[in-house]
Amino acid sequence: MKNAQFNVRDVKKVGEKKLHIEFKSGKEFNGWFKLNGVKAKRITVPKGRKSIPRKTYASMARQLGLSVSDFDQLLECPLTKAKYEKIISK
Repeated sequence: MKNAQFNVRDVKKVGEKKLHIEFKSGKEFNGWFKLNGVKAKRITVPKGRKSIPRKTYASMARQLGLSVSDFDQLLECPLTKAKYEKIISK
């Protein structure tokens, strides 16, 4: 688990750039990942620039349907959008 290496802003940025998630602002940022135009996975990202607590990091991974190690790879960039779609399509 590499939650200490990333902050909430990094998670939002990767979600927008790599997975094309459109976040809506409210108390926190909420966004949907769309698979073939259909809402497939929803993620909630806290606001701010703070580091991510372990439980929150694991929760964000679960929301996207990923293991924590796959979530680490998503944030570090080895996991592509195509590979992510393959994982959640199972």
